Amino acid sequence: MSTADVEKSALEWLRTELDDPEITGADNFLDVGGHSLTFSKLNQFLGDSFGIILDMKTTYGESLSAAVAAQQPLDNSKSTSK
Repeated sequence: MSTADVEKSALEWLRTELDDPEITGADNFLDVGGHSLTFSKLNQFLGDSFGIILDMKTTYGESLSAAVAAQQPLDNSKSTSK
């Protein structure tokens, strides 16, 4: 998995979720209409698909490309039982 693959998948997911085909890696998550629930759902998607999560501070404060570049491995030890 490359960062480019993760970014492409995250952008496709966001374009669909936010119904905005114009979203690019240069955009800021909050500026395109993202919010805390969208962030949580995006991290669920990225965790399930790639085993990574995005940092909230980076995702909210920088470009989507920067957020993906700063990805972190999913820490499954923090999972809760259902």
